[in-house]
Amino acid sequence: MSKPGNTLKPFWRYYGGKFRAAPRYPAPQHDTIIEPFAGAAGYSLRYPDRKVILVEKYPVVAEMWRYLIRVSAAEIRRIPIGVTHIDELPSWVPAPARNLIGWWFNAATVSPRASLSVGRQKLAAMGRNFEGWTEATRERIATQVEQIRHWQCIEGSFERAPCIPATWFIDPPYNNKAGSYYVEHDIDYTWLASWCRSRRGQVIVCENEGATWLPFRPFATLKPGVNGKGSREVIWEGGCP
Repeated sequence: MSKPGNTLKPFWRYYGGKFRAAPRYPAPQHDTIIEPFAGAAGYSLRYPDRKVILVEKYPVVAEMWRYLIRVSAAEIRRIPIGVTHIDELPSWVPAPARNLIGWWFNAATVSPRASLSVGRQKLAAMGRNFEGWTEATRERIATQVEQIRHWQCIEGSFERAPCIPATWFIDPPYNNKAGSYYVEHDIDYTWLASWCRSRRGQVIVCENEGATWLPFRPFATLKPGVNGKGSREVIWEGGCP
């Protein structure tokens, strides 16, 4: 299996994110990667030098990506660390940065949090390290924003993606209970199946075991995440000339 080259680390950890699993999926065959359900862009982060087009319906996530694509490293480094509530940030910190920090308050959630989780507050009080809005996290983001200047984020439904030959990594909210937790999860899967079949180039569609809206095949059992449970993943590959 092809290995990714210059890999970036996640800008935040999102519920259902594919960063850890991305190397197991087929490598991109095109210079352009399109993620019509962008989320935290776990697949594209593995191939950041490609032309990347993200499409995201959840306004909070879309705004965060637009901010990260344009913000300077210097501005990121000015944002205070050690805060436990969004209200502790100075007024100049913009909304998308506040939401970014809100995701670091409690990893792998579906929306940003206003305050540090109780568990992480206890770790902080004990002087123990944890993955949150720390100096290391801030520096990671500051060094990485310079590497995604060529990325693009389109706010809206998946249909807004440009109809061009590309590697399409399509990871929608799953058509089961797990998918219902997303803020934007109302999808006509019959229409989505037709849309996926009509994409030009290389098409990779992710789903959970039991999905039938495309002829999926077994793919992998992913390691347990923060929920402590593994996930039986299926995949469909296609694409038009």
